[in-house]
Amino acid sequence: MPPYAVEPGTRLVDRYRLEKNLGQAGSTVYWRAQDELLDRPVGVCLLDGGSEGAAEILAAARQAAAVSDPRFLRVLDASQTDEVVYVVTEWVAASSLADLLADGPLPPAEARAMVVEIAGALAAAHKQGLSHLCLQPEHVLRTAHGQVKVAGLAVDAAVRGLHAGGAEDAARRDVEGCAAVLYAALTARWPGDQPSGLPPAPRENGVLRAPRQVRAGVPDDLDEITCRALIARHRAGSRPLQSPDELVTLLAEAHVTTRLPAVALPSADSRGDTPFPPSYLAAYDDTSRARRRMMSRVAWALAALVLVVGLGLAAWQLVMVAFDDDDGDDEPTSTSPGSEPSETSSSTGRGPVEVVGITGFDPPPGGNGEENDDRMQRVLDGDTGTVWTTKKYNEQFGPAGLKDGVGLLLDLGETRSVSSVAIALRGEGTDVELRVAEERSADLGDYEVVAEAADQSGLAEIGPEQPVEARFLLVWLTAIPSVDGSGFRGTIAEIGVRG
Repeated sequence: MPPYAVEPGTRLVDRYRLEKNLGQAGSTVYWRAQDELLDRPVGVCLLDGGSEGAAEILAAARQAAAVSDPRFLRVLDASQTDEVVYVVTEWVAASSLADLLADGPLPPAEARAMVVEIAGALAAAHKQGLSHLCLQPEHVLRTAHGQVKVAGLAVDAAVRGLHAGGAEDAARRDVEGCAAVLYAALTARWPGDQPSGLPPAPRENGVLRAPRQVRAGVPDDLDEITCRALIARHRAGSRPLQSPDELVTLLAEAHVTTRLPAVALPSADSRGDTPFPPSYLAAYDDTSRARRRMMSRVAWALAALVLVVGLGLAAWQLVMVAFDDDDGDDEPTSTSPGSEPSETSSSTGRGPVEVVGITGFDPPPGGNGEENDDRMQRVLDGDTGTVWTTKKYNEQFGPAGLKDGVGLLLDLGETRSVSSVAIALRGEGTDVELRVAEERSADLGDYEVVAEAADQSGLAEIGPEQPVEARFLLVWLTAIPSVDGSGFRGTIAEIGVRG
């Protein structure tokens, strides 16, 4: 039976039960399967045993199986039956780089750390005579614990019929692949020639534009390193990078510095200087221009404040200042360095409350206890360009859905008075509840509902009629925005708590 005709439930060599077809590349079909012998999930790649290239793919898989570096997705088994060649790989609960960038670029330090891992792994593989040759965002995985995994070593190049012209050519192509991943992580655009799940990077006269030309705030060091690997051959007098080893060295020496741009308010209709990535703008229609302009003013005002008083702003300020600007009738609650607290702030007590801990909250039934926990710190980093997202769901939350909701649990460190929580949302149509408790619990029923709001978007402020005393705050999403009609996903850029 040809691989494309295999049905779910088929057992391969009386061991691997094929469960879900993950897609096809040419004559190669990818499956998620269950290893019934060891009772664990695995990935399976199937192709016709008589097809051209089958022997080469099998040989590449057996070579890759000898690589012990934990940064690669391990090849567990590779063989041939009478009908098919199959390659079995480990299965990890992880997000691909394409998924991680769905809502915007990674922070520069995070992007650098990820690419150092990838380039280091490929440098080690080259010493064993192996290369990747076709690195794309879909090949880069990150687990919930932050571990980086690279999929497709040697095998995917064999599947695509790609060959290197010697060790030097393999090193050059893999360093370009690593730099392309760095470019994508910094800009959420893909600079490679092959299509990817990310939008393509812009070009000018056929030449790739530098990361800093695509997105403001890319550090000079990382921009220069990326350009040396991807664009240097188009520039007179520039020497391209030659190997992943060289890239690792340069990234280790980089200071990840950023030159602050001159502070100036953008024009009313300007979108080029917006602090939000394009995916956020796409979620808004023309009726949301006022909100976008307000958020742009807030972001630029924040940049001006950074230039004056340094980098000592906490995450709550970005959200709180936005609300003060939006309301227009609140008295300022902050003070200038060295000044005494204002009468308003001392009498009302509506100052910021520090969040000392945060975890994803996804209780049973239907939940597994966490929800993209590797991204949750982004809602406290003061950067609206970084976000926490729920997983993508095929159906909306509620009685008829898979689960009642998901959320983020905030720990204030001790019992504090809470008057409101400000939430910067993306997308249209988020229903949210604010729940509180004195003790941490895995049971949703142990958290009391003190406020709720329906059909929220952009900046939302939610709170009880009177301040409440609590240590744990649960921001609980009971409905999340539709994503292009193909499912549902919630997104939060920032959270701030007021006392």
